[in-house]
Amino acid sequence: MPKKINKEEKKANILEASIKVFAKKGVAKTKISDIAEAADIGKGTIYEYFRSKDEIFVASFHFFLEKVDSVISRRLNRISDPLEKLLAYSSAWAEICEGNNLEYATIVLDFWAESIRNNREAIALNLVKVYDENRKIVKSLLEDCITKDKTSSVDTKIAASILIGSLEGLFIQWILDRSAFDYKEAAKISTKIIIDGLKKGD
Repeated sequence: MPKKINKEEKKANILEASIKVFAKKGVAKTKISDIAEAADIGKGTIYEYFRSKDEIFVASFHFFLEKVDSVISRRLNRISDPLEKLLAYSSAWAEICEGNNLEYATIVLDFWAESIRNNREAIALNLVKVYDENRKIVKSLLEDCITKDKTSSVDTKIAASILIGSLEGLFIQWILDRSAFDYKEAAKISTKIIIDGLKKGD
């Protein structure tokens, strides 16, 4: 009896392989055959799941976001204090950049650059929505801080944008030179500076 193929698992394996190849060679230089080789499958099998490299690129981006959402949710669900949740949000992003997830960190700049260069990719990746959803997460945490009298009242949308911008700016510096500083520690310090500035009486 032939072995039953788990299509979702196969698709995930292709996306995992594509991210590794994109991170190593860059999106522009990557070929379908490179992804097939990394996934240890035939080139024809790729086309059973994806019509083109562009489609794989977009799918890998959303696959990456699912990983990020999973890490963030897992961390935030363990904590009740809103200030601690803000720190946990920052450390969750740092966690994505560590160990086996390093390929994801490397490819983020490709996602961002392709979206800026190519309007079609910008629509498919929808980075505007991604930023908006992350702002909503941080905004909600900040509103909880204000409600529980942990911090002074502030425009939470702007404060959320500042925090995300800080994490992203540090991330870009770290990707360019990983020996410059420890990203996880920098993310923690940056978030703590923002939190300390919002605390009542400071």
